[in-house]
Amino acid sequence: SKMGLSAAAGGGYGTLPRSDPPATGGRKAGLRRVAGMVGLSAVVLCALIVVAATQLHRAPELLSKDADLDAQYLGAEAKGEGGKEFLQRLQRMWFVMEHKGQSGLASEASKLATNMQIASFPDDVKSAINTDVNPCEDFYEFACGKWDKENLHSIPKFQTSWALSWDAAEEKVVDKMISVLEKDDGPAGTYFRACTDVDRIEKEGGKPMDPWFKLIDGIHDHASLVDGVVELNKGGLDHLFSWYIDTDTLDNTKHAFFLAESGGSFPDQSYYTDESAEMKEHRAKFLDRVTHFFTLIGRDKPAEEAQMVLAFETATAAIMQDHTEAYKSHAQKSSWEEMQKLVPSWPWEQWLTKLSECTEPFNGLPKLCTKDHEAVKMVGKPGGRPLYINNRVYFEKLDKLLHDQPLDAIKAKMRWNVVKDSAASLSEAFQDSLLVWYKDLYGVQEKSKRPRKCYYSTTSSVGWATAQLYANKLFNKANIGAAKSMLDNIRGEFRQSIPHADWMSEESRKAAQGKLAAMFFEVGIPTDKEGAVDWPERAEALVGKLGGDYYRNGEVSTRVGIERSFSKLTQTVKRRSWGGSTPLEVNAFYGPESNGLWIPAGILQEPFFDSSHSDAQNYGSVGTILGHEMSHAFDDDGSQYDAEGRLRDWWDAETVKGFKQRSQCISGVFDKYQVMGKHVNGRLTLGEDIADAGGLKFSYRALTASPRTAAEKRLFFTAFAQ
Repeated sequence: SKMGLSAAAGGGYGTLPRSDPPATGGRKAGLRRVAGMVGLSAVVLCALIVVAATQLHRAPELLSKDADLDAQYLGAEAKGEGGKEFLQRLQRMWFVMEHKGQSGLASEASKLATNMQIASFPDDVKSAINTDVNPCEDFYEFACGKWDKENLHSIPKFQTSWALSWDAAEEKVVDKMISVLEKDDGPAGTYFRACTDVDRIEKEGGKPMDPWFKLIDGIHDHASLVDGVVELNKGGLDHLFSWYIDTDTLDNTKHAFFLAESGGSFPDQSYYTDESAEMKEHRAKFLDRVTHFFTLIGRDKPAEEAQMVLAFETATAAIMQDHTEAYKSHAQKSSWEEMQKLVPSWPWEQWLTKLSECTEPFNGLPKLCTKDHEAVKMVGKPGGRPLYINNRVYFEKLDKLLHDQPLDAIKAKMRWNVVKDSAASLSEAFQDSLLVWYKDLYGVQEKSKRPRKCYYSTTSSVGWATAQLYANKLFNKANIGAAKSMLDNIRGEFRQSIPHADWMSEESRKAAQGKLAAMFFEVGIPTDKEGAVDWPERAEALVGKLGGDYYRNGEVSTRVGIERSFSKLTQTVKRRSWGGSTPLEVNAFYGPESNGLWIPAGILQEPFFDSSHSDAQNYGSVGTILGHEMSHAFDDDGSQYDAEGRLRDWWDAETVKGFKQRSQCISGVFDKYQVMGKHVNGRLTLGEDIADAGGLKFSYRALTASPRTAAEKRLFFTAFAQ
């Protein structure tokens, strides 16, 4: 508005809108515009004279080509009250010139102000910044725009995406660990070298799958189908439903047995049900690939069987729980009697008994057990561990699916499960076919180089031994103490905020304080509650069990994992257990059932964290991630668990109501965002969105608990953005 422009310009540099003035009085308006320009030029000139005068004695030095001196000079000019006033004048110049249509001058003023304000930033932060953009107009483009522009068309062809900080940290780990694995004599090195033995893998072709196909071909009735499903389950493959052993939902000191729906080949149910041209194309490509795979393994009617697989998966997707509801739901205690009523066609207790038996593997692998797993056999029975079911709506409709699907379709789906799970570990023909499918599904353009592929395969199958190598040979353990200090500071700010949460009752605030105080931190590597290093048995579990056969090594690793899962059923839950994650990951986690926070060694490195970085940069990058994970304790899921990780109502009704009202505000904001024309599902992303907001807020408060300069605050937010 004219009023706003006048006020911003201090009444001295013109009040005209950008549109042309009316004809009458045009000469006066033109003179005012000229006068405004002269006035602006005078201000700029005066400012430059002041700068020149104060720096005149350093002129020869400042005229050098040294970028570091440029940064020092601009940083010096931005300091103090004089620097602040100069920046304010530049901002007024930008505002006036932009609104007067003088975009060139406005841009120059804005760019100079921006460069002065980021002059003290470290080089790695500055290298990503687009200084042509005003941070007050588009902060993301300012903070990351240069990096985006330089990397937009250079996403590695073996990747689906590329991220400034996350991939930079990940690639450092990959590059260094490949060298370590090449020389390692333990299970991790053995597995890695078997993966790189391409000649042997090519010679084998698809033969490693033959025992699986022989097993499936032998299925001819209901009893043999149960036997076949059991063998797939012992080999780590789901069919018809999935099962797992995890922390008891109602007693987090013990383990329980869980049943859940089985997934499909696509990322989401909509790929099966959506009638858009895009999804139809995905389904067509899927049919093409399954047909090609079935041709590779010598099936007589590959196209017909591929149609069976798609029809079976489509029928399965139709009875699955909506993913938004599945994300919010918790497992319910059940019994085998109830399961038999839900799915009469499946002999649940017979399946469980066969699963618990210590049998000779059908595919020639060594027998890793010595006796039947009685605890598994006793699940859901008096004296045994409880049975839980997830996705109840799926099981309510599973019986009809079993009746509707012919045995040949069920067997075709079993073959596809084996092929899909095995293809990446087989010869080039199978890997190339998988790549064609992934091009359509994820945009991947080429396979990873063999060493990189083998690194990820090794971390997947021999993860703990690999993580121990990283911790012993590469990880800077000095970063552990610094990260713990940051966590304590962030928790302190979190603690101070709780009394001001006016939507919580006094009793609920006290309970929240108690939960925050009880939260433990696992930082870098696994430790016990006294802080002593405590590597799990899994780090040594594969010693002496692996050899030169890559495919077989993967099967052995899976079998060892299944046996470990069986034995876990009778063990007390280890609260500080890392679960399915390892210290090697570039990530961080919060566990609601333990009320613990895990910060792996993989993320405690540049660009996220380094002891040489300033507090502002560390708090803006890894600090916001630490705060993010801490905030998960009070998001839409974590808030359902108390200080000891028990699932119960520990907030009163009014507090829960207040939480839901405020969380709806956040989900409503995200519902409005669009990505490629599709709205974000704010209910589905709510937990992450709450954690992002909390992480940023409490990390910033932890930083500014001590006096900080404006430059440090700017660096904090820029590091967060990057």
